[in-house]
Order: sequence, then structure tokens, then C-alpha cells
Amino acid sequence: METETSNQNKKKAILMCTCSFACPSMKDINFAELTERIRLELPHDYILLHPRLCEENGENLMRDLLKDGVIYITPACKEEKQKKLLRDGFEKAGIEMNHNWKPVSISFKNTDTAFNDIKKTLEEV
Repeated sequence: METETSNQNKKKAILMCTCSFACPSMKDINFAELTERIRLELPHDYILLHPRLCEENGENLMRDLLKDGVIYITPACKEEKQKKLLRDGFEKAGIEMNHNWKPVSISFKNTDTAFNDIKKTLEEV
């Protein structure tokens, strides 16, 4: 079982799915502003934006990118939906979601609320 101490030693990567900038549930998020605020204000090792992590090229990216020793924070759609949609990408990478993944729902939120939810998640891992 992962301990808080071991998670603190892991890198923190933010993989943000923008849902092609077209999902009505994310219409109030300014992704350029959000990513710049994260980059400047929050402790993390790297951030990546992708239009659809849940589709084949997103899964292929995850296969090539994901590795042990990293906690992947995924600001995207609802957490339950993320678990289903991102499962294949984690499987392709051979990474267990339970120990290396922390979803953040940014659906129906504005830029400030999404930022605060991401910040809170980073503080928890």
C-alpha cells in the first residue's frame, strides 16, 4: 500500500484533457490562463495538455509517457468518467491507476474553481 511519504517522493505530473476545447461542460475555463497559473503558482514536475486523452492518440501518448514513480493528476471530465476513459491508456503503459492516478473533475467549473481544485489535489498527494 502506498504511504503518504512515498507519494511525496514521487514526481507530480498534470495531464490535462481539454476535451477538444469543445465540451459545453468546460466552456467557462480559460485553458491558457489555467495552465499558466498552474505553471507559475503550483508545485509540479510538468504539465501537458491534450485535446482527447481518451482517444487512440491520447492513449498512445500515455503508453509512451507514463511510468512508475509519478503521480498523474488528470484535470478533465467527471472522475467516474475519467476512470473508464483513461483506463486503456494506463493499461497500455503498464501503470496501475490505483497507485499512480489522481483525477480532478473540472466539468462545469470556471478557471478559478478548476485551479483551486487542482491546487487542493496537488496538496493531497
